[in-house]
Amino acid sequence: TWGKPAGTSPEVGHSCQLTMRLLLLAPGRAQTGNGTTARRIQDHLQAAGHVCILKDTSDYDSPLAISNLISSEKLEAALGIHLFKAGRLLQGSPIPFGIIFGGTDVNEDVKNEEKAQIMEKVLDEARFAVSFTEAMKEAAATYWPQIRINICVQAQGIVSLPNKQHNWAEFLQRAGISQDHRPLCLFLLICGLRRVKDPLYLLDVFSGQHFPIQLLNNTFGMDDTPSMAIFLDDWEA
Repeated sequence: TWGKPAGTSPEVGHSCQLTMRLLLLAPGRAQTGNGTTARRIQDHLQAAGHVCILKDTSDYDSPLAISNLISSEKLEAALGIHLFKAGRLLQGSPIPFGIIFGGTDVNEDVKNEEKAQIMEKVLDEARFAVSFTEAMKEAAATYWPQIRINICVQAQGIVSLPNKQHNWAEFLQRAGISQDHRPLCLFLLICGLRRVKDPLYLLDVFSGQHFPIQLLNNTFGMDDTPSMAIFLDDWEA
């Protein structure tokens, strides 16, 4: 997508004729959305025939360190996830780069004047920016209207591979969930239980419906992303 006109979305799943050496720079902390997204993007790029080197932003403290990495690895282009955490390290990059909004950059970091100024400079240098949703694009354009035409909206998607051998009866028994023929409803929330996300607010919502609740954390494994399962007894739609 490096040479595409502004505002056009990157094509997903197409075969690339040129093999490139790419840097993918992202916050890599386990069980976070950005880290999981980065590994999925790396898999996609490598499946398309590219060499994609994934690096954690926390391992680098300056743009010079990234420039040295680019030189030593003979990298041709870069993609950063998170406008502040990755973008600040790509400032002055000797190779073209694009930025993927991470979420907290647009929703939280913009409230810090110093960070907001750095992010604006990064956007001035970036060849393009990617938002996963129209809402995030509009939020970014509110702060930086001059880059609206350079923001591509590319919705996230995953490949689901259900386990056909999974036995719900055995699973519920191991989890200590009663199976006495009462209606049972399962809600599965795939996320990390981090304070900044506060997914447990759902418990307050469900408890307000006066249904008995059983909460199982880290019950399911999907990639390295923890999940929360909420069981409601005596549920009626």
